[in-house]
Amino acid sequence: MNLLYYFAMKTKSDALQKRNRNLEKVSHETAARPFSIHHTFVDGDNTNALYLHCHPEAEFFCLAEGEIQFFVEDQVITLRPGDAIFVPPDVTHHADKAPGISCSYDALVFSLDWLSGYLGGEGNLYVNLLLKSRTDAVTVYRRESAEDGETLLRLSHFKEYLDRPIQSYEMKLLGELMISLQEIFNAVSARMRYNEKADAAREGVQKGIDYLMRHYDDGVTLAELVEHSGYSESHFCHRFKAVTGYAPFAYLNRIRVIKAAERLIISEDKITKIAADCGFDNISYFNRVFRRQMGVSPREYRAGGRQGRKEIQ
Repeated sequence: MNLLYYFAMKTKSDALQKRNRNLEKVSHETAARPFSIHHTFVDGDNTNALYLHCHPEAEFFCLAEGEIQFFVEDQVITLRPGDAIFVPPDVTHHADKAPGISCSYDALVFSLDWLSGYLGGEGNLYVNLLLKSRTDAVTVYRRESAEDGETLLRLSHFKEYLDRPIQSYEMKLLGELMISLQEIFNAVSARMRYNEKADAAREGVQKGIDYLMRHYDDGVTLAELVEHSGYSESHFCHRFKAVTGYAPFAYLNRIRVIKAAERLIISEDKITKIAADCGFDNISYFNRVFRRQMGVSPREYRAGGRQGRKEIQ
């Protein structure tokens, strides 16, 4: 399944869900296959290896050739051939490389909701931790590390599935994912020290973040965010800034720009349409916010992100 096709179909699905909130969000039937495996080659003329984006799915990213700087939120991680990284849902990530050097990588993007049915249902311990802990769950695997050898071997199987009928590997893929996520869960659990009060405070903020992620294209109000968080307005704003580093509506603009950046790369839509679809009703304001966050104009970002990139199904 091609990743661009997956996102296109997901965008269509999201629109249908928005019109009818009573529909089940994701089918857990095998036919739904809410995952995507893809291989990408980026030639030497481009310094961008992976455009800035985020998505509600988790991702295993495996570098096959070249050397890149992989950015996950405020973390910068150097990846060399044979290294891999796990990216939790809803965190921004992108990658750059030196000019004159090509790179290629393989990625598996998959829905944790899909796996939740096998792990005890919605809100289960495993998925809940990986969703909530976001950057705490970022996991890097190094080719030179003996401890990571087994995991990297398992991840290398993903690219082998590209040319095979899905029925010949789907259950094996599920098993390999479960093993990998168990390892991540164990590592994250060992790193974390739970503080019930702090965790409860983050819970309300998380509800606000989740609401923004679902309704970034709507006219979201502070009253709606407060209602979903269970806090007073002043406490919500204070806690939101403490947890995310952003005021609520600055964070909303951040989400909107990231979603617009994705669309600029994966669609042929006009920039004015993308801006409107992502919640900006003023194109001049969109251009200013986009440039402030991304360092370039939307048009420049689109041109640079597409240059020298080839995706293989």
